Amino acid sequence: MRVWGIASQEPRESVQTFVDQYGITFPVLLDEDGSLLGLYRQDSAFPSAAYPQDWVIDSDGLVVYVNNGFELDAMVTVLEDDLGD
Repeated sequence: MRVWGIASQEPRESVQTFVDQYGITFPVLLDEDGSLLGLYRQDSAFPSAAYPQDWVIDSDGLVVYVNNGFELDAMVTVLEDDLGD
């Protein structure tokens, strides 16, 4: 399993503060100019284009979780369920 976070159009300092606040240990990639966001058109997943948008893709490549709010417990549950299979 690989876990990456992608921070789009956020200053490096803000991202680092978030990482430190939540004790995030997986890599968080910076999409400073929003080009990755544009490639995947995540803004179309939720008409409000709310942030953050959280996506979990399972080991089979299927989207198993999508949310436009940060709900750590829900994401951990989905990840643990996938690891248990």
